[in-house]
Amino acid sequence: MKVRGIDRAEVVSCITNPDKIEKLDETFRAVKKADNKVLVVLCRMENAKMIIITAYSSSKVHKYLE
Repeated sequence: MKVRGIDRAEVVSCITNPDKIEKLDETFRAVKKADNKVLVVLCRMENAKMIIITAYSSSKVHKYLE
């Protein structure tokens, strides 16, 4: 997250209040719109804990929020 300049609070907000959530096998993708971009967080549950796999920002809003 540091490398991509994404704040922890933004990731938490995306997970707790997503605009869209998708189940992908053992993981899920949470998507939240912010300004003219989307924040995408890929996570999985392990032993009742949420593991963040990756988080990134994309300008392809239509791709993630269709």
